[in-house]
Order: sequence, then C-alpha cells, then structure tokens
Amino acid sequence: MESVLVNIDSKRDLNFFLNIVKRMGFKSKVLDKEDKEDRALLALMYERENEETVSVETTYRRLDNIIKK
Repeated sequence: MESVLVNIDSKRDLNFFLNIVKRMGFKSKVLDKEDKEDRALLALMYERENEETVSVETTYRRLDNIIKK
C-alpha cells in the first residue's frame, strides 16, 4: 500500500478533494494538529537516531517548520 500526503489550505478545497477521493474509492484521513506533531517527532527521532545529542532549540525550530507546512 502506498500513501500520499497533500497539504490543502482551505476548507472548501479540502471538501472538494475528499469528495474526489471518496468517488474513486480510496480511503482518506484528515490529520489533526496532534497527528502532525506525532509524525514530526517521529521523523526527528529517525533523523537523529545515530547522533548522541540534539539541542532543544534545534528540535523546537524543526518541529515548528514541519507543523506550519
């Protein structure tokens, strides 16, 4: 199974896109803020797994950049 993430800015466009996805028979899920944060933290953990230390400032900055996308 493959997954696709799409960033949609407006509620109207989101509804339009979800209707198309539903008509085509695909499953969909809208991620809330907590889901985005969880995925961002997991991505940072994988990225940093071979390093010994990561500064708190770097972690916060990276999380903010990922969540705002």
